[in-house]
Amino acid sequence: MTVLHGDRVTIRSTSACDLDDMMALWNDGRVMKWVGFPDGLGYGPEEMKSWFNRCASDPCRNHFVVHTGEDGFCGEVYYAVDRQHRRAGLDIKSVPESCGRGLATDALKIIFDRIFTVEDDVASVWTEPSDDNISAKRLYERCGMIPCERPPDLEPGCSYWSLTRDR
Repeated sequence: MTVLHGDRVTIRSTSACDLDDMMALWNDGRVMKWVGFPDGLGYGPEEMKSWFNRCASDPCRNHFVVHTGEDGFCGEVYYAVDRQHRRAGLDIKSVPESCGRGLATDALKIIFDRIFTVEDDVASVWTEPSDDNISAKRLYERCGMIPCERPPDLEPGCSYWSLTRDR
């Protein structure tokens, strides 16, 4: 199990004991509206177990839960390595009550450091915030990501933000 500490949060590899927290996060429409699910995913325990087993069995997928000492679970951060294109796709979601306190900024800085330290093949990290998600764009800017031209090998999407190893 990987455990990484930042200034304000700790992130650790997701385990089966985290599935109830993850299910609550993914079923919260306030969180999931930004990824096209305004009513949440509607997942139950079986869907969560199935997701966890798929994620845990794929060495290119890396999922972490975000915690603070005072709040406990406050979100997730995830990346998937695409070795062929030398990049990692990134996702982060926060419990709404944890937003606006710098916790996601700390979590992303931890994960960027991990990616660029551990994943030698990765030259860039990318994500695609919704055009309307101004808070996410501000978060990504704070962490050094910038909007870039979307690579032609990806399916069409609303945006493409990237942080390269040399930045």
